[in-house]
Amino acid sequence: MMRVGRVALGVLAIILVIMLAGPFLIPVPLLEGYKKPLRAENWDTALWNFTSANHAANLTGRLGELTTPVLVITGDDDRIIPTKQSIRLAGELSNATLAVISNAGHVPHEETPAAFMQAVEGFLTSCILKNLVNFHV
Repeated sequence: MMRVGRVALGVLAIILVIMLAGPFLIPVPLLEGYKKPLRAENWDTALWNFTSANHAANLTGRLGELTTPVLVITGDDDRIIPTKQSIRLAGELSNATLAVISNAGHVPHEETPAAFMQAVEGFLTSCILKNLVNFHV
């Protein structure tokens, strides 16, 4: 297994500072989880290919094809994908629910797990109730 280089760890540290909404003590197991992909050979190439795949597939231009219920979750202080972009995305999807999590950045599921789970549970409950109503009609 490759060692994580200092440059990769430096990049990770900068990304974590940008991702998180405020002072946040990252538990060691969570930090280890973030480091793990950086140990893989050619991780940087894989990340680039993954991130650029959207452009080749024109996923943005195909958003109108998506008709299933979608939950768009964002933190109110997301510095990776600005909150206004998530709000715009939810507005462009025909069947979207938007949840803006207070006091969270790019990883609300880690920064504010209770609020995140409340949004997910509320969304799933809403989907189930809609399906029950449609089933009985």
